[in-house]
Amino acid sequence: MKKLLSVFMALCFIIGAAACSFTGGSDRPSASPDQSGRPAGESSAEPLPSTTPHTIKSADDEAFEALSSEIFTSVVTADGFTFHQFVKDPASFGIEESEIERGWGEISLEAHERDYRENDELIAKMKGIDKANLNPLNSVAYDTLMETLELAELSKDYYYYGEPLETLNGSHTMLPLMMTMFEISSKDDLDSYMLLLEDMPRYMDQIAVFEREKAEKGLFMTENALDTVLGSIDTFALSGESCFLIAHLDEVLEGGVEGVSADEAGEYSNRSRECVLNGIIPAYKRLKSTLEGLRSKCGPFVGAAERGEEARAHFIASIRSGAACMAEPEEMAELLSETVSTLISKLVQIMYSDRDAVNTLGKTITSGDADTDIAYLLELIADIYPRIPAQRITYVTVPEAVAEDFSPAAYLISAFDDPTRNIVIKNPTADTRTLLFTMAHECYPGHLYQTQYFRSGGFPLAQQVAAPSGYSEGWAVFSELMMASRAERYGANACLLDQYNSIASNILIPAYVSLRVNCDGWDKVRIGKFLQDFGLNDEAYIDIIYEYAVNMPDYFFNYAMGFANTYKIYQFVSPKTDDELKTFLSDYLGMGPCCFDVLFERFGIKN
Repeated sequence: MKKLLSVFMALCFIIGAAACSFTGGSDRPSASPDQSGRPAGESSAEPLPSTTPHTIKSADDEAFEALSSEIFTSVVTADGFTFHQFVKDPASFGIEESEIERGWGEISLEAHERDYRENDELIAKMKGIDKANLNPLNSVAYDTLMETLELAELSKDYYYYGEPLETLNGSHTMLPLMMTMFEISSKDDLDSYMLLLEDMPRYMDQIAVFEREKAEKGLFMTENALDTVLGSIDTFALSGESCFLIAHLDEVLEGGVEGVSADEAGEYSNRSRECVLNGIIPAYKRLKSTLEGLRSKCGPFVGAAERGEEARAHFIASIRSGAACMAEPEEMAELLSETVSTLISKLVQIMYSDRDAVNTLGKTITSGDADTDIAYLLELIADIYPRIPAQRITYVTVPEAVAEDFSPAAYLISAFDDPTRNIVIKNPTADTRTLLFTMAHECYPGHLYQTQYFRSGGFPLAQQVAAPSGYSEGWAVFSELMMASRAERYGANACLLDQYNSIASNILIPAYVSLRVNCDGWDKVRIGKFLQDFGLNDEAYIDIIYEYAVNMPDYFFNYAMGFANTYKIYQFVSPKTDDELKTFLSDYLGMGPCCFDVLFERFGIKN
């Protein structure tokens, strides 16, 4: 079950929309990033009524809920970070100390095969439950969990096609960043933190072994990707005494940790510094040496279609998982193309009917302050979205050393038994012109809102922890568009123009191009011909999306297919009034996190 989601980072972090804006520049503040975080004011809302139906449970309901608990435990105990982030009181979930992995887990073919044997066992147990006897809530969860497991099965035979060192949000940048997100409020927390910190060298060494094995099979990364990864590793490896991990823990200790004396704080500080300087940094240097030694084995700078049928099959398995549906590649291509055409058609309609909106296109769409933007978003959703309990948000800025290799923003998912800690990670290198939409994506009514809705609604734990990334990201991108359509303070039509352009050019088109490159063998010339009709055949744009298609081929699919599928359901229902929209949003959320095939069936949409 630990392979339910590809890597532990995907489980805890919901990464912000596109990696960069292909059609505009970015502001790069010169000020040093604030690594300590800043608490925001509380966002008020009315309590959410429980969505759990008051029905008598069948024997199959009991069996499913027991299996749901088993799945939840398997996932949240897979590594020390995930466990600490998701569970505050293990006993409340019936989790035994012996079940908990306190380190970073294992990267090996043996572990991969073991995980898939667990998946096979879970599928067998699921098939032993009669879905017809489940109550409506469990029935939806059952279908989603079954499809999630089946989607995971598609990648079973492609272990060496995985890549932990992706050029954006790879393990080499994410692990140190995740350590700065680790909540330390007690001595037990501090001890758990140190276990993870001291386990990092072992984990990085396992990545090095994996890369050597991968290279021996002729599946090593491209030279273009290698240079990018080596640059990031080198930046961290050369940081020495100025490494942000040393400063981070010292800052935490200076603020005081419950149960830790001043003398003990000094010991922890020395232990952390020793680990970073003599353990982690040398491990990064070893990884760098390993990768440099594999340069001669770099793969060609071409898509999966040019690398062979197995590479193409792995790509299809990956995009199906990201899309959270079993659609065929050509079906995905058709939906992506149709969605692009729809958005551009709507964009053109506004351009012809509202010259003021056109004249203000590209303006700043934010108050300049995240809390103020969130307060406005709460006003916009008050009458159409179900209410959730009041939330508190803490903002944390990405350390400068990893900012260039991290997404514009991310939401760090809160614990299941303590939903009060919501962390939004901001990147100082990201464009802040449309901060309102970033907050809509990460907070209201995007990731934070949806996560806390599910926490409050009594949905099965396994369904929540296995929420498909395509579902989550699709909702978040859709949330941006919904808020744009109502943001009269900044001119709704101008906001819609911005969003139609951004979603089409930064998300949907890159995904479509990646699909054509990796399934059909498109080259840059063919991409340019396709983009001519959209006026986007700029050489720099083509270079960027082709590079993503080759080095991170499935990166855009959870956003692109997630949005396209969400938008497809929205257009099918086609709410005309606020009351109809409120009913749609309540119905959609009321099913919990789902694979889209399940949602299509529930909404009566035929593929």
